[in-house]
Amino acid sequence: MGSFRHPGVGFLPFGLSIILIILSLALIISRWKKETSTKPFWTHRSWVRPLLGVVILGLYALVIDTLGFPLTTLIFLLIWLGIIERTYWLKMVTVSIGVTLALYLIFGYFLEVPVPMGFFK
Repeated sequence: MGSFRHPGVGFLPFGLSIILIILSLALIISRWKKETSTKPFWTHRSWVRPLLGVVILGLYALVIDTLGFPLTTLIFLLIWLGIIERTYWLKMVTVSIGVTLALYLIFGYFLEVPVPMGFFK
């Protein structure tokens, strides 16, 4: 993890996890004695979109090495905007191409982060 003046690679995740634990405990303590509402947490079939989101993210993580960052990100954004966000097709295609290009330029070109290229090697 390193030290405060010379942090290592695990310093930021460790610090963020400590902050998350503290905030979670504060939320639990603040809700401890309050009355519980009778309103259900999930309304009828409102759990489907979050579940689809988790499945799509999982598939993205599984195929990014095989298909490469540009193609996988483009497909991921098309599916996400089409199924989860339910946007119309022109906006879906425009945003997907623009975000994929911007992410590749930022990470692959400017920051020189090695991204998996898949078929584009």
